[in-house]
Amino acid sequence: MSKGIGRKASAQDNFIGPNAPTNLTATDNPANRPYNNGRIVVSWTAPATGNTPTGYKVFRGGSEIATVAYGTDYYSDTGLNSDTQYTYTVKAYDDYASSADSNSASATATTVPATMTAPSATAGVDKDTITYTAPSTGGSTITTYRWESNDSKTGTSTNTSVDIAQEANTAQTYRVRAENANGVGEWSSYSNSVTTQAPSFFGPPSFFGPPGFFGPPDFFGPPGFFGPPGFFGPPDFFGPPGFFGPPGFFGPPGFAKSLGATTLIRTPNGTVSAQQISVGDEVIGLRIPGIPDDFSSLVSGPLQDFQYNFTQEQLDNAEETIVTVAGKDIFESAGAVVVNSDIYSTRHWVLVKRGEERIMVNAIAIQEGDLIYNYDTKDFSPIEVFTVDPDTWISVYSINVEPQDFYFTESGLAFDGTALAEGNSGTNQ
Repeated sequence: MSKGIGRKASAQDNFIGPNAPTNLTATDNPANRPYNNGRIVVSWTAPATGNTPTGYKVFRGGSEIATVAYGTDYYSDTGLNSDTQYTYTVKAYDDYASSADSNSASATATTVPATMTAPSATAGVDKDTITYTAPSTGGSTITTYRWESNDSKTGTSTNTSVDIAQEANTAQTYRVRAENANGVGEWSSYSNSVTTQAPSFFGPPSFFGPPGFFGPPDFFGPPGFFGPPGFFGPPDFFGPPGFFGPPGFFGPPGFAKSLGATTLIRTPNGTVSAQQISVGDEVIGLRIPGIPDDFSSLVSGPLQDFQYNFTQEQLDNAEETIVTVAGKDIFESAGAVVVNSDIYSTRHWVLVKRGEERIMVNAIAIQEGDLIYNYDTKDFSPIEVFTVDPDTWISVYSINVEPQDFYFTESGLAFDGTALAEGNSGTNQ
């Protein structure tokens, strides 16, 4: 009698099914997951009492998506949409019935960024510029954009626009991809093809074109501008050995590449060549606290030996301002330094980062490992083009701003100690 009762009770237990799993969790597994192929791992604890399950049913958003045999206490759910939250429950089952639901658990699937659309490329003088649109992040913030050209150049940026130094008269296309903490997105298709422009004295866009460029009173007329003895007249002015000729010196004609002829200066309305700037024009400057207004008064001894150290706090508190051109000087200078697309004389100082130091150094004292202050990122970037020729004489257009702040060129940040407001020679007033 008692054995019969025992067998009856056992049969009744079989008909009610197993108990529910417990401790359900859902965890995003994002490492190197392609966009819209996210992976969430669901895990649980087998029921400690009741009938032993045959297996488990996994539900996502209330719909059954998988069964797992008893003895396995997890399920890997893949093919999930990026940056999307999913909610799971699990039931245990045997031959007779299924358990109640476990607790629910949710997680958001994240992946690498989406494939970007092709960038747009624009040719410039000795450089190309590419712009692109940020893609979907995959649910994790984009940390870097990587670009690559069809001539095997590559680099990174945190902006959606980047200038790329290129050889003149060469054609390139570009592609980009985005990266986040989860991994690297797919490359975009290639951009349109562009041919990098070559420097030319008569060629830079609008060099002879801006309204009134040849019109301001006395621009070519101030007494002696073309008249000082020998200014354009000395024998061999365009012919001294090496003036246009030193091997590889910036690609002749070098006259157009001296500061002021084609070097671009930042203004509120865009970039213009320094030769187009007149006294009274506005340019974009940087006022760095804690140094004298007359920075040139700090110089003692040879220019190439001078440097001035800044703290990061000074740079963090620097104020970008609109400043007025107070002086413009036209002179000949021994020595020229190419930094990316700008060419400085030995009378200019440039803001660089050298190791952990942030220093203003004379242009001729820049070192190849220095980083140069970048206008667009407000940080320091590697120098892509750097050449020094201390022996070549170049004709220089030199400007000074009032207050005597630093002003932005196309590639960097400069201070000019020559063209002071008083005592200018050949000034375009």
